[in-house]
Amino acid sequence: MKPINLKNFAKMAVKAGGVIYSVNDASDSVYLVHSGSVQIESKQGMILGVLNEGELFGEVGLITSEPRTVTVRAKTNAMLIKLDEPVFRAKMAQADPICNAIIRGLALRISDANALAEKYWRELNIYKSIDNG
Repeated sequence: MKPINLKNFAKMAVKAGGVIYSVNDASDSVYLVHSGSVQIESKQGMILGVLNEGELFGEVGLITSEPRTVTVRAKTNAMLIKLDEPVFRAKMAQADPICNAIIRGLALRISDANALAEKYWRELNIYKSIDNG
């Protein structure tokens, strides 16, 4: 499989605090953190993770063909490389079908884990509001 030449893709500068995409946005691209860091946030604003240089995000929605289920915000000033859906799909088509099945299974588990974390986060906040009330 021929590697992707990242020089052929547009870089996207995002200032700290800037939103790259939000919950329910269309899943139309994958991003590679070229520099800086981004944080993944649940619907309620719970930080699910922080990604740094060399890490990829946005693949779950493309794999599951669902809208975005999280918001991604630049934690620091960041430079991202955006890979559009056709490039992602072409690379996935070149992969071994067993690897594609494994990746899809993992993407579905990530979505389920995020939904469960969100549920527990909401319940915790309800209990906190009762204690403070």
